[in-house]
Amino acid sequence: MIRTDDIHGYILTRVSRFSRQGSCTEDSDSVVTEEPLEIRILQDGITQSIAVTMRTPVNDRELALGFLLTEGFIKSPKDVDHVECSRGSNAVTVTLSDGLPLVKLNSRNFFMSSSCGVCGKSSINEIFIRGKGIVRGSAAVDASIILSLPEKMMESQDLFEITGGIHAAGIFDIKGSHIVTMEDVGRHNAVDKCIGYLFSRNLLDKGPFMLQISGRGGFEILQKAAMAGFPIVSSISAPSSLAIDVAETFGITLACFVRKDRFNVYAHPERIAQHPA
Repeated sequence: MIRTDDIHGYILTRVSRFSRQGSCTEDSDSVVTEEPLEIRILQDGITQSIAVTMRTPVNDRELALGFLLTEGFIKSPKDVDHVECSRGSNAVTVTLSDGLPLVKLNSRNFFMSSSCGVCGKSSINEIFIRGKGIVRGSAAVDASIILSLPEKMMESQDLFEITGGIHAAGIFDIKGSHIVTMEDVGRHNAVDKCIGYLFSRNLLDKGPFMLQISGRGGFEILQKAAMAGFPIVSSISAPSSLAIDVAETFGITLACFVRKDRFNVYAHPERIAQHPA
């Protein structure tokens, strides 16, 4: 392997290229970086390890903040005193502000893979306890705006253009204006990075925002959208049954199979503006 500076989220590796004609050539290829990240909190002088996730080492600060928000450890930027990223040890330590209730970890296993996120949620009710509750916003969005989101996000997927093997999540306002795109080997990490970006800039309550994702609309994605208060989630691929349940329960419009000229809405279609043919 030709290990180069992977601060931008990818490395160069040697590759043997074979063809149907039987030829083989030696070359190099750009491959997305995947490394573990330990997320820690420091509170009242005590450091606790909260999670280990396999991620692409870009925007670690946003990833940690987004994860802590979507898991209910923090709710406001005022809850965070300091964030320290240690690239050498693959760790982020978030110092919580004084006066917050002491975090007590339960027995839940917070190890995450890059593919599935945190598995084994106890119930949808837990999201009610930790999150913002039902998304009440009723702002309508034209179907053409939903259809435009994947291409707009693709324009900002720099790592995908280089490696061809990474997920993305994008945030847009209700008019379809692009706010931010984040990339990661884990689709749930990309979403956390987006949420952490908004959180760290005190923008989460400035919405409504729409979330566009490059993969399927699974439970983890909808759970995070509910925790962040996003009224619309758009996916280029399929939903899962539990994701639909979360969307129905929390008032989220879930659009899937979003392609050039069509998409399906699996929950709360009332936000999609209707126009006569």
